[in-house]
Amino acid sequence: MRELTELQMSIAFDNVLRSSYINGIPSFDLVYREVICQQGVADFVGLTNSNSELFNHLEELSHLESSSQILSLLKPKAGRTKNYLKLKTGLSDITLNRVLKDLYEKKYITKSNNVYTLSDKFNFSRINIWAFELKLSNWKRASFQALQYKAFANYTVVVFPYEKETILREHRNSFKELNIGILLFDTTTHKTKWILRPKKEQPISKWHTCFTLGKMANQFSQEQVANSNIKPINI
Repeated sequence: MRELTELQMSIAFDNVLRSSYINGIPSFDLVYREVICQQGVADFVGLTNSNSELFNHLEELSHLESSSQILSLLKPKAGRTKNYLKLKTGLSDITLNRVLKDLYEKKYITKSNNVYTLSDKFNFSRINIWAFELKLSNWKRASFQALQYKAFANYTVVVFPYEKETILREHRNSFKELNIGILLFDTTTHKTKWILRPKKEQPISKWHTCFTLGKMANQFSQEQVANSNIKPINI
C-alpha cells in the first residue's frame, strides 16, 4: 500500500470541501487553495457571504498591501491625519497620496479638512472566513500554522488523517485553548469526524483580513475575466 502524501490528501479534501459534504462547515461561496495571507500560506480558505458589494470591488484596489494597511488604521468616526497614517505605515509621501486618492475615489474613505475616516461602504463584518491547515502528522506544527491564520480568519481548523485520532485527542485541550478546530478526514471514503469544533471569533488584524479578502477578490475577478474570454467551439 502506497503511503499517503499531503498532495493526495489536499486534492481529496478539496473535492469534499467544495461539495459541502462536511457537517458543521458551511457551503462556501468561494474556496481557494494555498492562499498567501502574509501570515503564512493557508492550505484552504473559504468564504461565506462574499457576494457583498465590498468584496465585489476589493479587486479594484491598487497597491493592495498599502491599501490594507491604511484601511486597518481608519475608523468610521475617529478621523486620522495624513501624518498619522504616514507614521504608522512608513509609506512614502508619493505612495501614501496615491493610495489615499484611490481609496477616496472608490468611496472607501471620506475626507474632511485633511482628516480621513472610513466610509459606511467599508464593512466586511458579514463575511465569514474559514482557514484550513492540512497535515499528515506533527500536531504542534499544525497548531502553530493554524494560529497564524487567526490574524484574518473567523474560524481555523487543522485537518488530519483518521489514524492520528489518538494523539490528537491526547492534545485536544491545547487546541481548545487556542480555539482551533480538529477535523479527521479519510481520503478514500471522504468520511469526516470532528474532534473539536472551532467557535466563531473576530480576526485579530483588520490589515490581514482586508489583505486576504483583496487577494481572493482579485483571483476571483481574474477567473471571471478568463471565463468570459473562452469562446465556444462550433462543431
